[in-house]
Amino acid sequence: MQNDIKIENEDFWFEPLDNFQSYGKIVVVEISEEDLLNENVLGLKEKGSVSYGNWKELENFLDIKEVKSHKLYFENEILEDEWIVFLYTNSSYVTCIAG
Repeated sequence: MQNDIKIENEDFWFEPLDNFQSYGKIVVVEISEEDLLNENVLGLKEKGSVSYGNWKELENFLDIKEVKSHKLYFENEILEDEWIVFLYTNSSYVTCIAG
């Protein structure tokens, strides 16, 4: 999936985002651009969550274009535990983890 924000070490964020995963949920996590660039995991904040597959409700937290893009990418993915965590900064997509 195409990232809106390019970061040098995307893998750095995978473990901290694990703390937000929840079975059967899509979780949106936000971070300030400063905390993102400084790799400050304490700046991660949950913006909201919805039931896995409830793309319409996800529009309460993300722009409709973002939701459509994520839905298109994930709708044919078979995720064993049905969870996704999206990371955003200033309404721009950074990365995600899923399982």
